[in-house]
Amino acid sequence: MSVYNRDIRQYIGRSVVFKIKAAVMARNEAGEVLLLKRPGRDVWGLPIGGIKPGESMEEAAARELWEESGHHAGELELLDLLSGRDYVKKHVNGDEEYYVIGVYAAHGLKSVIDLPEESDTSMKYFAGDALPVTDGLTTRILHKLLGQPADS
Repeated sequence: MSVYNRDIRQYIGRSVVFKIKAAVMARNEAGEVLLLKRPGRDVWGLPIGGIKPGESMEEAAARELWEESGHHAGELELLDLLSGRDYVKKHVNGDEEYYVIGVYAAHGLKSVIDLPEESDTSMKYFAGDALPVTDGLTTRILHKLLGQPADS
């Protein structure tokens, strides 16, 4: 749990919290989706993260893309704004986080990272019909935007 979340919980206790997040769907020329392997976990996910105070949703999307993948987008396009019962995280201690997520398409990707295709990295492009196991939030986002089965 982040220090920010800990501090918020100090004031509101065990209650529902709404969190605003930005996610980025980047595709290569073949239409494959860029996914990142989560550190210390055996699942993949989209670049996604919370908005910092004073930051726009688009700025957060650009920052998350850079922080998690090393890529810059020439343009970000809002694809969808997701919320509701499918975008809830329930913690074992009873805390609930309800997400509002702006999902952006990244166009014109540029990177200072130049890895060969066969490199064993934690960042790869996957075809929509050959997705790896993804974290729950990424699974629901891809299901909504790509029409993938919810149990991917």
